[in-house]
Amino acid sequence: MALLNILTNVRYWIVLGVVLAFLIGSWGPSTSILVIIILMIQMTLSMDGLSLRKSDLIENKKPIVWSVVSSMVICSASALAVGAFFITAYPDIWKGWVMLASVPAAVSVITVALYMKGNMVMTVLSTTVIYLIALLFTPLLTYVFIGNAISPLEIFKYVLLFIAVPILATIPLKKVKINRNVKLIVINAMMFLLILLSVGFNKNYIFGEPMVVLYVVIASFVRIFIVSFVMVHLLKKIGCSRNNGVIYVAFAVWKNSGLATTLCLVLLTDAAEAVIPCVISLLIETLWFAVMASYINRLWSEEEPLAIGING
Repeated sequence: MALLNILTNVRYWIVLGVVLAFLIGSWGPSTSILVIIILMIQMTLSMDGLSLRKSDLIENKKPIVWSVVSSMVICSASALAVGAFFITAYPDIWKGWVMLASVPAAVSVITVALYMKGNMVMTVLSTTVIYLIALLFTPLLTYVFIGNAISPLEIFKYVLLFIAVPILATIPLKKVKINRNVKLIVINAMMFLLILLSVGFNKNYIFGEPMVVLYVVIASFVRIFIVSFVMVHLLKKIGCSRNNGVIYVAFAVWKNSGLATTLCLVLLTDAAEAVIPCVISLLIETLWFAVMASYINRLWSEEEPLAIGING
């Protein structure tokens, strides 16, 4: 049982991935191909269970809208805001922030709903809607902020590959009963490999530019921890229900950093350090989840009454 708890906890996999990445270093030119395969497997398994039902959409339409706003307005804007400090001195790092801002929320937001007793149905629906919107949102935002550094058609092709294909692949998966723990372990193993490859790919830069990495860590902390604290305070103040509010907070800080990392490695080959904000965000987001899962009830008690406002 203890071993199973370790294998199903992504934090252990990420720590192991970082340690081994620093020991092993870059895997060379094969990195891009490997991360494409790894992310497709991870995204397919992560999206298993996502669905849209008309009755649920109607019932949750207002919370879904606020979830989309949290992810694609608040979260994207905060990533661009902190990233703007890097535009002049570190233009390639800025490209990484833009990529991070353009991708949809992490599918792991559904895990937040589970651990923090959020509105699970609304979370699944919102995640599905956000990923469908991302098919156009991701290439559009990257084009607006970094122009022809990446061909919009090229990024659209990869967004289709990493979002549309996994969504379609989940259709036959519904006929296969995959044990939840087995699925979690495979998803975690894919995350481990993604960390191992992406951090290892940038090992020399991380050790060669420690101050730049520190700046990115600080920016990520502001984007994730400070924004989430402000969101909790504001949502409580306006009378948002807790079961929806914790999900809005998660959507406002948790990007699919793995997808952003992969897109940087594949599409920004001339700007290797662009992946740094994505990798650092992935690590800080994991830390954020660990902290919030432990302390959310102190920040926002379950006993606080439901209220009107942006609850639907």
